[in-house]
Amino acid sequence: MTETPLEDLRLGVAEIDTDHAESIARWKRARDAAPADFLTCLTDFVDHLAEHFAREEALMAAVGYKEIAHHRDEHARVIAEGRRFCAQVAAGRTMMARAYATDLVPDWLRRHIVMFDSDVARVARLAGVS
Repeated sequence: MTETPLEDLRLGVAEIDTDHAESIARWKRARDAAPADFLTCLTDFVDHLAEHFAREEALMAAVGYKEIAHHRDEHARVIAEGRRFCAQVAAGRTMMARAYATDLVPDWLRRHIVMFDSDVARVARLAGVS
């Protein structure tokens, strides 16, 4: 089975789709960064995720999304994980953070969009958000 490219996982809610496109672009910069730029790029990616998650959580609250607590917990877990990898890179330990950026992030992002965000987008569209 061929996986849909991350860039093609559109949910039909402009705010979410725009944030996802930016998340993917920043993740790719981190994934492909030269050693000297890796910490800056990884931190930029994680910071962007935190901002995106705040916007998404505000949208969930605005549309009365019932699973907001579970979704918010997932966001907090991911940001904490990302911050731990940034701290490892800052301490000179990059191997696991590189694996995180190369292997874990794209798998997580795909699952999160398909399993979590698609339901948020469905509820948002029902509430008239597009």
